[in-house]
Amino acid sequence: MSWLPVLTDDQMNDDQKKVFARALTKLNIEGDAPDWLRVLANAPLFLKDVFMNLDKGVFSEGALQAKTRVLLAAVAAAHHGNRDVATFFAERARGLGFTDEQIHEALGIAATSTSFNLYYKFRSLAATDAFEGLNPGLRASLFMRPTMGKAFAELVNLMISTANGCPSCVSGHIQEAVSLDITREQIDEVIRTGAIVASICQFVNSSERYAR
Repeated sequence: MSWLPVLTDDQMNDDQKKVFARALTKLNIEGDAPDWLRVLANAPLFLKDVFMNLDKGVFSEGALQAKTRVLLAAVAAAHHGNRDVATFFAERARGLGFTDEQIHEALGIAATSTSFNLYYKFRSLAATDAFEGLNPGLRASLFMRPTMGKAFAELVNLMISTANGCPSCVSGHIQEAVSLDITREQIDEVIRTGAIVASICQFVNSSERYAR
């Protein structure tokens, strides 16, 4: 068998079929199942964790609205390089009322965040004060004038800065989030959303279906 194939129904064993069917129900997927879900079926226990995590951590209401977490999931999937997973969540986000323009703006916020993360992560790694006081000179229009509000932009910044491993960025965005009345529970949920989606993309990106 090839490496992490996109399993057809006929290729699945009984355990895989059982968990896969449950995943389709839990995730409200009708018609053709997405390829990435069929890749996850190679590890049925992991697939079970995935759909349970998504059901509770993304699609259910919490400190954050479920629709907000769905959009954040689309952003996280795009950030972790899986177009199919990102498309799945983006389509759900559209169904919950977000426009293409809003989805694209959220992706732009994430990309802008990455530019600052890389810049300031270098300063942390350099372990010297030689670069202190230098202006990064990076444009950040979407940070200043986000159409979905600065609080949403900060949620994206927190999720992406954490994924990119920039300690000073995370610390700064936490302070900014608190100033915008974002609660610790909301911060916890956005990080959990990013973690769930990152785990999906890490597994699925290893499949030959998504080989680069």
